[in-house]
Amino acid sequence: MKLLFIAALMIVWVSPLRSTPCKTVLRVKQEAMEYACQTQKRPLQKAFGIIPIPTVINGGNRGILGLGLGLVDNVVKLAGVEILEVKLPELNVKMMPNVGVQVSIDTSFQISGRVLLVGKIDIKAEAGVLADLRVTRTERGIPILSVSACKSVLGGIRVTGPLGMLSTLTNIIKGHIEAVLSEMLCVSVSNVFLGFNANLGMLVGGSIIGGNRGLQYTMPSAPVVSGDYMDVIMNVEYEVDKKVVEIPNGAKDFTLPPNAGNKDAMVNLGLSEDFFISMFTAFQISGGFNLDIPSTSVSVRNYLTTSALGSHIPEISWKYKESLAVNMKILLTQTPLVTLDSNFVLVQISPVVEIFVVTGTMRNQHLMTLNVGANLMAKLDVSRGKIMTSVGLQGDLKITMSASSIGKCKTNPSVLMGYMREIFNRAYLVQLNADLSVGVSLPSLPGVDLIHEVIEVKKQYAVVSCDLQYVK
Repeated sequence: MKLLFIAALMIVWVSPLRSTPCKTVLRVKQEAMEYACQTQKRPLQKAFGIIPIPTVINGGNRGILGLGLGLVDNVVKLAGVEILEVKLPELNVKMMPNVGVQVSIDTSFQISGRVLLVGKIDIKAEAGVLADLRVTRTERGIPILSVSACKSVLGGIRVTGPLGMLSTLTNIIKGHIEAVLSEMLCVSVSNVFLGFNANLGMLVGGSIIGGNRGLQYTMPSAPVVSGDYMDVIMNVEYEVDKKVVEIPNGAKDFTLPPNAGNKDAMVNLGLSEDFFISMFTAFQISGGFNLDIPSTSVSVRNYLTTSALGSHIPEISWKYKESLAVNMKILLTQTPLVTLDSNFVLVQISPVVEIFVVTGTMRNQHLMTLNVGANLMAKLDVSRGKIMTSVGLQGDLKITMSASSIGKCKTNPSVLMGYMREIFNRAYLVQLNADLSVGVSLPSLPGVDLIHEVIEVKKQYAVVSCDLQYVK
């Protein structure tokens, strides 16, 4: 009874077994943030240039009545108010731990208009804006940029108009411009950076790798900001036929070491070992490691005959006096074992190789089944925002025979090592590399190219270092 009670509690308390997503860490340096903010100069200039300035000013009880200007009810009326020019000479960025990013903007305005019954006036104003930007996330793990705090400070405002225009009227217009800009500058800054969210949301999301394989990025938590960089932690899930690929033995936690990657690069992207384990697991589940090699395959046609096999295993030549064509089927049912160490990625596979004799009948005759152990050395490259992978054989193959139609074979199947190496190099690896060449997309923003990309493999992780280039 006690055991039943404990079992019931375990059913309630233990959640369904599901692997944790593998992680990447997108480390954005201050230089990258500065570059990104510089690209917002034009949108900010445009937003500042369309700030609406009311044409009616409540002058208050300032004694402007009775000035002979026709002003009534203590109201100053403007006409034709237009912001002629906006300059943004300075835009600086600073990483703020526990805050986010602080952006300081220096700007100046040239404004024209007319005061009714007085004439044309010109206004020059200087202003500074200090805004705190924070990146948060939606429930679905999509990043959101917001302005968490903002203040604006107006500098010198100069109003010039008709000779002899009263200082009282000048001060009223100055106060009006200062009040409008003080309020609307922060509104404009907030709107510009909120508009950036449409692009920022594209940093995560799904992409098709090839065939029935896909990749999904999400942001599980807010970024961590240190003194000179921001770490955006991202979950990665591979999919096959829209089903999430579970990581064998579960995912491990991953953090990017402080000095990882190129210290001079704008961005360093850390990819955990689980990232590559999932990648090759998805490739295996989708059938990427399987291959049917017909006897008509041009690259290995001379190898796919009973006489070619019989030169290594005499029992085959004894059974088939006349040389017949053979077909080969390579099937991998076990999850590849992936290891990352300094400067290399090792992928260990153990496919089953079935060989059939083409007898001319509807059904080919089974000849033998081999178990082949192979170490594949994976070469990683990064280009146009994608990780490209190619594999080659490393070391000797391990070959054992699990089934045979030629009876008890006295020849050790290891004599087929050179033969199978040719099959792998000429046909199998060629197909694997063709399928892997589609690449895996890295997190990126629309309109932004990754340039000067370099990938470095370390023990249990890899890091991509790059700079950014905005596409106009």
